[in-house]
Amino acid sequence: MRIKIRNLFSVLLFGISIFNISATDCELAIGIDILTGEGDKVPVSITRKLEAKLKMILTHTGIVADDYACQFFITGRFDEAFSTETGGVGGRVLVKSDLQLAICDGTNKKVFATATFPLKGVGATDEQALTKALGSLNAKNPEFINFVDKAKYKIIDYFNKNYPMYLQKAQTALTQRNYDEALYWVMEIPECCVGYNEAHILATTIYNDRIEYEGKQLLAKAEGEWATNPTAKGAQVAYSYLIQIDPATKSYAAAKDLGAKMTKSVKADFDFETKEKYRDQVALEKQRVQAAKEIGIAWAKSQPKTVVKHNWIVW
Repeated sequence: MRIKIRNLFSVLLFGISIFNISATDCELAIGIDILTGEGDKVPVSITRKLEAKLKMILTHTGIVADDYACQFFITGRFDEAFSTETGGVGGRVLVKSDLQLAICDGTNKKVFATATFPLKGVGATDEQALTKALGSLNAKNPEFINFVDKAKYKIIDYFNKNYPMYLQKAQTALTQRNYDEALYWVMEIPECCVGYNEAHILATTIYNDRIEYEGKQLLAKAEGEWATNPTAKGAQVAYSYLIQIDPATKSYAAAKDLGAKMTKSVKADFDFETKEKYRDQVALEKQRVQAAKEIGIAWAKSQPKTVVKHNWIVW
């Protein structure tokens, strides 16, 4: 029996100084989105296992795998898979295939790196044999490491040349108070890119503007709730808004004053001191950088997914 298997995968990239981090040390992010190619299809269970396998081994090469669409992606297919019956009690199936992988720039329709990995597996069924075959794909494979590193250098080179475009998109979103989108664009720039320091400064501005704006909104809701219902129940609702206000914002002092006023009125203790946990400036900086990344990722994941055809890739 001869079977031909084709399957596509789409994947993403994401993002202290350029002078301290090489391309191999730079953490880049990739997300995976499974697409089905033409011809016979690999069982869904196999595509899921390949996705999980890629996520696992990419982490060993400095790539953070995720599952939302983006500009840079990894795509792959099984080419000319052959299945044959083998001898033995109960019969076994031997599957041989070449797994072709490519890391590409979807926006500009460019292939950054390609590699082919011969796979072979034996099992009771084609599916079991393919699962066994995937077991030979690992992060210690020099060819896989070179494949990823080649793409990483080209991706970083892309950002070195084009980061101003990302900064401009972030600035535009910031002007429109689309803070989450702004953080997405600015946090896309990797740490090892020459534009990272500039991006980091802009990200700080965006994040600070975001928490200041949210602080004002939350304080207004709390004040409105307390003015409408100056009771213990109203105080609890107002406090639920107040505790969301970042201690670094200008609204925080007013939030504490309102809390003290409510405490005096309804004889309840609204504790703000335990929220003032930002003592270590280094820890605070790291925490906010991580928060900015998470906000940007969440925005990207909230966007409607579109089907992207990769028929421009020549295998």
